[in-house]
Amino acid sequence: MTDLLIDIGNSRIKWAISADGQLRGPGRAAAHNALEGLFAEWLQLTERPSRVRMVNVAKASVVNRITAWLQVHWELAPELVHTPSDGDVIHVAYSQPHRLGADRWLAMLGARAAGCLPACVVDCGTAITVDVVDSAARHQGGLILPGFPAQQAGLARLAPGLPSIQLPTRTPFLATDTAGALASGHIFGTAAAVQGVIRRCLAGSSERLTPVLTGGDAPVIARYLELDVRLRPDLVLEGLASLP
Repeated sequence: MTDLLIDIGNSRIKWAISADGQLRGPGRAAAHNALEGLFAEWLQLTERPSRVRMVNVAKASVVNRITAWLQVHWELAPELVHTPSDGDVIHVAYSQPHRLGADRWLAMLGARAAGCLPACVVDCGTAITVDVVDSAARHQGGLILPGFPAQQAGLARLAPGLPSIQLPTRTPFLATDTAGALASGHIFGTAAAVQGVIRRCLAGSSERLTPVLTGGDAPVIARYLELDVRLRPDLVLEGLASLP
């Protein structure tokens, strides 16, 4: 029996197939406006999944289109995962646990399943979320800062005269043109912020935390950090796979 796991983020949709609580290979990604290509990939699967689990932090319209496709082609209704209110598995620090984003809860669950606890979990997407969870799976709290897409969108709106750029995987620190300066600022500034936050989390914990980076921009950010981290790009999907 296999499961189709779907992580609908603010910018992209990541998905994977799992069996017996483990991913069958790395997650794949598609943009919100590329659903037809995503559906074509699913039709090429050698084994039709028996269950679909999905987490969503984006517009309901994306969920609705995927749900309709699953019903028509496979007669499956996806299970939409939410953060539980009873502190099951991960004890959430929020006074109202259900208000914690389900993607953050699943990332911590994935870190637990991967044997990474106690951990500082950093999910590098449109928003960068940081959550500390101790060895007893108790969430200590977290914070949110803008990721690369949010920074670029903010500058485009507030400073429209600046050029639009595609972020390179590597860039010099001191740039000699405006596009390069934007790329350097995004990458080095974000890496410095993430590194500073991780170090404060490490210093403030009574346990030896493992910094774990996940999300689409994690490989780029990890390259510019001056500390040891574990890179697990599909931690939210791993969390989905670990659900009973």
